[in-house]
Amino acid sequence: DVSFQDYPYYNHDPSVDMGASDASAWAGNSIVSRREAAVTAASSAAATISLLPTTPARAVDRSAYQPGPERLQYMITGEGTGPKPQRAQKIQTSYTLWINGFPDDESGDKKAIQIDSSRKPIVGDQPFKVRAGVKQVIRGWDLALMDMKEGESRRLIVPSSLGYGDKGVGPIPGKATLYFEMKLTKVEQPMEKLSPEAEKWMQDNPL
Repeated sequence: DVSFQDYPYYNHDPSVDMGASDASAWAGNSIVSRREAAVTAASSAAATISLLPTTPARAVDRSAYQPGPERLQYMITGEGTGPKPQRAQKIQTSYTLWINGFPDDESGDKKAIQIDSSRKPIVGDQPFKVRAGVKQVIRGWDLALMDMKEGESRRLIVPSSLGYGDKGVGPIPGKATLYFEMKLTKVEQPMEKLSPEAEKWMQDNPL
C-alpha cells in the first residue's frame, strides 16, 4: 500500500483536488484520497513547525540548470540507468526540501531553511512512495518524476505555481519557491494492471 511520510508533498489547492469521485477510481489501486492525507499531514506539520518566512530573492548562478516545463528548473546530479516511470506506476523517491535556496546558495543573512527530508534521524532514509503522474503530489514533482530514470538524482527549483501557490501550506509560506534534492530510488516492476476506472481517470486527466 502507499505509505505517507510526516509531510508528503500533496497538491493542497482544493480547486484541483481529485474529489471523492476521482479518488474512488483509484481505490482498487491503493491510492489514498489526497485531501484526507493532506489535512492529516498539514495538521501534523503545523503542530510541530512554526511558520517560516522567506527572504527576498537574490542573484544566484543557475547556469548549470536546465529549463523544464512550466518554469521548472533542474540539474542532473547523478545519472540513472533504469527506466522512466509510466503514469500511475508505483515509485519511490528520496528527497530533501528547503526554502530560500539550497544550503550552498547562502550569503549574508540569506539562509536556506530545511523543511523536510526522507532522511530521518536514527532510522535513516525512508523513501516516499507514490504513483507517478496522477496528481497525488504537487505538479512540480509529477513533471519531474515522470522525466527521471530510476537511480537518477536531481536538484529541482519549483516555482510556487507548481508547488503551493499563493497560500502556502503548513510551514511553507505563500508564493514560496521550493528547492529539492531528489533521487528516483525505485520504479516498481512489473506495473500492475489498472482498473477500468483508473484508466478512464487518466484519459480524462492528462498530465
